[in-house]
Amino acid sequence: MNIQHITIFVILLLLTTACEINQKEIKPEDGFVKIYNHPDEELALFPESVVELSQGGFIFISAVKDENADIEYPYTSLVRTSSSGEVMWTMEYDWLAPTSKLILSNGSVGFVAMNQQFEAFAVMIDPDNGLETAQHALEMTMPLYSYTDEQGKLVVLGYDFVTRSSWISRYSSSFQLERSTMLPVNTDLEYLVQRHLNKTGQDYPFFIGSYSNSSGTGYYVNCFYNYTLRTVFLDGSSLSATGDIYSFQIEEGISSLIQKSGNLFGITSYYEGNNYLMSGAEIDVLSSGNIKDLSAEPLYELTYKAAVMAGPLNTSVENYALFVSQTNDNSVVIYQYALESDSLIKTHTREFDQRVEVRDFIQTEDHGVAILAGIYILGKYQRPMLIKLPETPFVPEED
Repeated sequence: MNIQHITIFVILLLLTTACEINQKEIKPEDGFVKIYNHPDEELALFPESVVELSQGGFIFISAVKDENADIEYPYTSLVRTSSSGEVMWTMEYDWLAPTSKLILSNGSVGFVAMNQQFEAFAVMIDPDNGLETAQHALEMTMPLYSYTDEQGKLVVLGYDFVTRSSWISRYSSSFQLERSTMLPVNTDLEYLVQRHLNKTGQDYPFFIGSYSNSSGTGYYVNCFYNYTLRTVFLDGSSLSATGDIYSFQIEEGISSLIQKSGNLFGITSYYEGNNYLMSGAEIDVLSSGNIKDLSAEPLYELTYKAAVMAGPLNTSVENYALFVSQTNDNSVVIYQYALESDSLIKTHTREFDQRVEVRDFIQTEDHGVAILAGIYILGKYQRPMLIKLPETPFVPEED
């Protein structure tokens, strides 16, 4: 796979913020924007997830859709870059429909994808060269999302078309199945799941995360359950459902969620195509509640049913909650909120000439942010884009 990168703007004119940065004082690896092009115009690349390596640099994964292929599902592509975003190697794999997030385990990098029989596997690769080193059957089908918790355990969301259920399984750090649970959907959504996986239908906001508060510890999973797309809270030991936040069937839903502290959560959602933000919602993980009962702020600037990525940013000064998405005027936008309250600290934006879609973001070792997005070159060629931001725009200005 011959992927070239295009540097379209270097450093902190990336985001419009209130503070003025002296570009000359920032090293090249502290910030960049790079688009990774592909010479084959017939391919569409859908970026999924990015990780930063302990030895420096990044690896990101994309699903590659080839409309001329006999197989309808996209195959997997990995790109390794330097700390300044330069391509070091690229690799393609026959594994289909890769899911977020990438796995970091004992110096290796891995991803979850499926074979042609819809069976899910965890695939490990050598970050030095991209060669496959191991594969682990996960004993489930149609993987939709994967997540690694702080204990190094893998949690995977799949779909079982036999029982018409969302399928959640947890695995040890050596990929041994520990616990599995089924959440009945009560209707047949196999066709919609297939179109989600093969990139021809709606891209549903499936995600997994962890929570810990006075009620205990566990996971939250955004999935199909009981006729709706809802966020389900699962007990950390049994994986049994303890509570949920539901909406109307699958026409509306939660697009992102982050635990800020205790019972305080930050949530984004969409309804009738419009997007909403609940920056400080009190949630009881042991009960069921309607998202319409939560006070929400409209985000009319975001695209139709926008994908939103929520996560923490721990700077050298203070900790924050970030919500990252894209707007109708082709901008990447970051809403920076206080972690312990619903206070908006800053809104950062960076406008592009073409349509963009945010897919993932991570905190970097230097307390900055790396954002993985897709961009439509000339309005039609879907390619990955990596944006690296230093810590500077996210910390308070000194008096």
